[in-house]
Order: sequence, then structure tokens, then C-alpha cells
Amino acid sequence: MTGGRPVPRVVVPRPSALEVSEIAWLSEGVTRQAALSIPAASTSRDLIVGTAVQLGVYRYRGNERLEPGQLITRPDPSTTWAWTLAATLDDLIFEGRAYWRVLARDSEGYPALARWVPLGDVTPHTNEHGGSYAELLGYRVAGEDGVVPEPDLIRFDSPLPGVLQTGGRTLAAAIELEDAARRLASVELPAGVLKNEGTELNEDEAEAMVARFSQMRREHGVAFVQGVGYSRENLSPADLQLVEARAQAATDVARLFNAPVSMIGASPTGGASALLYSNLSQQLAVMVSTAVAPYLVTVESTLSDRCYPRGTSVAFDVQTFLRSDPQAAADYAIALYAADLVSKDEARSFLGIGAAAAASSPSSLAPGEV
Repeated sequence: MTGGRPVPRVVVPRPSALEVSEIAWLSEGVTRQAALSIPAASTSRDLIVGTAVQLGVYRYRGNERLEPGQLITRPDPSTTWAWTLAATLDDLIFEGRAYWRVLARDSEGYPALARWVPLGDVTPHTNEHGGSYAELLGYRVAGEDGVVPEPDLIRFDSPLPGVLQTGGRTLAAAIELEDAARRLASVELPAGVLKNEGTELNEDEAEAMVARFSQMRREHGVAFVQGVGYSRENLSPADLQLVEARAQAATDVARLFNAPVSMIGASPTGGASALLYSNLSQQLAVMVSTAVAPYLVTVESTLSDRCYPRGTSVAFDVQTFLRSDPQAAADYAIALYAADLVSKDEARSFLGIGAAAAASSPSSLAPGEV
């Protein structure tokens, strides 16, 4: 009871039989490993995860920044924060859900250490009574006996459906195109075809005619044939490699991940495209806001709600990443200072430059600063 009211039971969405059958059909034959064999899918995944692991993560109470603590610096003692975050995002991207197993708690009972658990190792233990939700009683985790209590697993629910759940047909088509291009690349196709228009020849005579024709072309550049028609095959390397179809598939796959198509070498028209330095910062901003931000918000809100006292929140530092371009960073700091939104020292701090009063002293700058 809380304030005289019963505490709501923890529930999980229960998919209908139709949804289960649709997901099974769409995902048939397309596993995460198969999806990552598609260059566009692998690049899109790497862009999202690679961006997220470069971001600083902080803990706040109101406007006060707190010490981050081990949960967002190294939650799993056996590996790094970057690896744990990457594995979590990987499950969120492909499956739409991820789990951490609580390893230890602090003196107030909040999680202090946690380890990422593969999604396939976790099975919700529910009490179903029909309807769209089922009461969550705990979890069965591979390698552990009995039912793990619900508070001992941190569940991350993505606001976006998993790529394998909604993009099965697109991924399967891309895999088929890759396989087809590989088969065609290994097949020897003739440069031309001789068609007999006279009397029928036996196998030895036909072989001799083809050999004579090829020899005359090599030696003289031209050849004379009588009673035989010649047609030249117009198959180009682009035809053999299915370039246009694969480019369109790459564009479709990038859209599944919400990644800017130009950043994976594709384009809205399915052809080649150029990513220029002049528009890199804009592309990074689009990528972060459309492809990365939903997963960052999932991690932030889950850790804030499940792992810290009320009023304490977790946030990723996206602005520092977007200001990684020195010229853009300088323009940003100058614009803030010109608008009288920050002081000169604060503007200098954005660029890693020490305070104006101490700028002449090299010792005033921390290692790595300008």
C-alpha cells in the first residue's frame, strides 16, 4: 500500500496469436547474424551504436550534476561501460527489448552493479488471465534456477519496434540480392553467341568453328563466318553485380534503422551519393535525432526510473558530440556569448580553454584541452 492505495501490479504486453504468427512469418530465416551480413544493415547498426558509446553520460538531481557512480561508468565489473551499452542497444535495435541482471545493490536498495543478459536467455514468467496484458511474476533466466524476482532484472522497452519484427521481408530481399550477385559474379558468361543458320554440325565441327572464330578475332580483330550468325552479349559488370537493385535495397535497409541514407553510401534514389564535409554536422544532427535518440531516451528513462531515487535522472551529453567539429564548436560558443547567454569564461570552457584570468598559465589547462 502507498498512501492508502494499492501498488499497481507489474504487467507486460501480451501479443495476440495473430501478432505472433505475423512476427514469426516476417522474421522467418532472418536472424540478427543474417541481418548483419547485409552491409547496409551492419553499417546502420554500427552508426547508431558507435555514436551512443562516444557520448558522455551524467547523473543529475535538478540542476546539480552528481558523481556518476559505477552503474553508468562500469555496471559490469567484468567488462566496460561501452560494451554493456553496445550490447543493450543491439537488443533494442533488433528486438525492441533488453535486460540487465542486477548484481549488487547500494545501502538504500538501489542497483549498484548490473550485467547485460542476452534477450534469448530471459523468459517472462507471467500469470495470464486474457486481455492485452499479463501479470509479471518474475523471470526465468538461462543458467539460473527458479524464478528471478522482477526487481532483479532491469527491463528496457524501446519505443520503436525491433527491426527483425517489422523489417523481415526487406532484410530477406536484401540477403537474396547479395546471394544472387555472388552467384552471378562466379559464373563465366560468353561474350557472344554463334548461331548456326546452315546445315547441322556435330559437336566436333561446332567446337572447331568456335575455336577458329576466336582465333581469327584474336589475331586480326575481325572474323569471317559463313552460314553462322553472331550476336554479342551486352552484359556489363553492373548487370552481373545487380548494382541498381542492391543500391535500392541498401536505401530501404537504412530507412528501417532510421539512418540517413547518405551516411551509409546510399541515397533516396537508390544510387550513389556524396557526403561532403560541409554537410557532415547537419547529417550527424539528423542521425542523432532520428536514429539514436529513441534508444538513448529508453536507457535514460529506464535507469532514472528503476535505479535511482525520485528526482535523480540520467542523461547523455549529446551536445558535446554534435560540437565535435572545431569550427562548429567555435561558432556555437561565439553565438552564445554574443547573445549574452553565457559569460566569456563559460564560452571558453565549451572549447576546452581555461579561464581568461589564468589563460597565460599553461598549468591552468587540463590534459587534452586546447
